[in-house]
Amino acid sequence: MRIFIDDGSTHIKMLWEQHGKTFTHLSPNSFKRGWSATFGTGKPFNYTTGHEKYSFDLISPDALTTTNIEWQYSPLNAVAVHHALLTSGLAPQCVDIVVTLPLAEFYDEDAQYRLDNIERKKQNLLQQVVLNNGQVFTLTRVTVRPESIPAGIRLCDQLSSSHSVLIIDLGGTTLDISQVAGQMSSVTRIYGDPALGVSLVTDEVQQALRKANISLSRYNVDRLIIKRFDDTYLANNINDPRAVDCTKQAIHSGIARYRARVLEAIDRFKGYTHVAVVGGGACLLADAIRTHVNLREDRFFVAQDPQFALVHGLKAIG
Repeated sequence: MRIFIDDGSTHIKMLWEQHGKTFTHLSPNSFKRGWSATFGTGKPFNYTTGHEKYSFDLISPDALTTTNIEWQYSPLNAVAVHHALLTSGLAPQCVDIVVTLPLAEFYDEDAQYRLDNIERKKQNLLQQVVLNNGQVFTLTRVTVRPESIPAGIRLCDQLSSSHSVLIIDLGGTTLDISQVAGQMSSVTRIYGDPALGVSLVTDEVQQALRKANISLSRYNVDRLIIKRFDDTYLANNINDPRAVDCTKQAIHSGIARYRARVLEAIDRFKGYTHVAVVGGGACLLADAIRTHVNLREDRFFVAQDPQFALVHGLKAIG
């Protein structure tokens, strides 16, 4: 079985085909060092790789940081991919996986393959991961693709060779932008910022919460950002009512900073005729990007399900 995986810093996104149907799965990256206890009928996911032990934990404010570029080559990345496979509903088996690297890691400054990084990524995922009292998948092959570009393949196929699409991938940690000619005839230009993602907003909100002596996991902070217009949700999930307003202010301030930096990066590109916005940050910035690029409405596209746009593109490439 071949499984297409976008192993981003905040979530693992998966897509596969089985019995003629397409399935997707989303798995959050929230792990702590050490194992979790067994209680009742609950089943903990306790892993070992190398000399380290990890466990899946959505609640702990001590969850390990995955919002950095080294995450791509870390033992925890291998654990997260196996955890996503194990929670997908598929039975453990031999699988061939296709994964991704941010543009700045996949290509060098001359837009040539960084073969060392590609091989490093493969070997990292091929390391042994053990599930305590359980069985894991066997990875028979790992293929590495660049981020952002596959997400626009369907749109590029519909365009003439005289057109080009700007594919803007707003990830949890990275910003990847590629300008691709119609019919995928060439990649005109690429740009990657390994430290510009939704995590910029998450960090600002976490800092505001810490000032109010509130500790939340990054997963729960991201939920606050998503639910930022839902006052009831905010009130129910921020323990100190006095901290709600400063948290909302931090969310909007963080989004404003994120927006300004992304729009500045977009201004590096000229001559594109279409724009496609994908990635988890699309829900925060798509409207601002639409206004900024000022294209005809029928030439601006936001992926219907931005988080899964890349794995759909990976499948289209094969």
